[in-house]
Amino acid sequence: MTDAINQNLDPEETVTQNYPSIAQSWGILGIMIATTVILIPTLMFFGPDPSSMSFGAQILIATILGTGIPCWIIYHIRKKKTNISSFNLSIENRRIIPLIVLVAIPLNLGIAGPLIELVPMTDFFREMIREMVLEMASDQGLLMFIALVIAAPILEELIFRGIMLDGLLRIYSPTKAVIVSSLLFGLIHLNPAQFVGGALVGGFMGWVYVHTRSVMATILIHAAFNLTAFTESYFIDVEEAIDMSYAEVLGGTTNYVLVVFGSVVVTLGCVFLLDKEFKKSATIARA
Repeated sequence: MTDAINQNLDPEETVTQNYPSIAQSWGILGIMIATTVILIPTLMFFGPDPSSMSFGAQILIATILGTGIPCWIIYHIRKKKTNISSFNLSIENRRIIPLIVLVAIPLNLGIAGPLIELVPMTDFFREMIREMVLEMASDQGLLMFIALVIAAPILEELIFRGIMLDGLLRIYSPTKAVIVSSLLFGLIHLNPAQFVGGALVGGFMGWVYVHTRSVMATILIHAAFNLTAFTESYFIDVEEAIDMSYAEVLGGTTNYVLVVFGSVVVTLGCVFLLDKEFKKSATIARA
């Protein structure tokens, strides 16, 4: 597999060594966490007064710096080790675009949502998530949209699929590479609820990346997933819903079952159609 992938690289981007391994992927996670740990007190002491900024502005700054700085560091580490300096931002088969965007909606609403409710959490994490959700729901303006639906998907996908998964695929089997990158993607969110959603959508994005090698495809999925969460507050009273079960939020057990069942059907249908498109593309590539 490594040789086949290297043949598609430009001459000046011939791989000198593979990066990252699984151990180095944990190092990437460490760089991201360390940046956040250093960044928070730095912004508190030397940054603008948080009370003078909207919560959306705070989240946007935290996203750009907290994820942008690690992205820049990790990009240069990869470039030095592998001589690869670019990302694939094209989608050769445009027919997959509506399918990968559509599947993000039921993944969020009808699959990740119910699964998150099953995750046991301490009071500390439950209260932390509660405060975060209420803060985010209080400011759904343009800056919050840019942070969640544009900046975070781009920067996180460059790291987790464009660098991490791409490198893992050069060393390990696709299954192992996708599992590792998905679990680490879940872990970087630093709480049990977002770990579940992150690992779930990370697994789907990893599968798509294996077949397309397109970071743009996973950016679109990530953006659609986040956009679904972003728009939820326009349809429900978040402050009231935060203390309700998912079934109660959806209006009762019957609605809950219908949403979950419908989400599973739509997701499996999209995956089936995507698999057909991937096989067609593979056949054309071999011809």
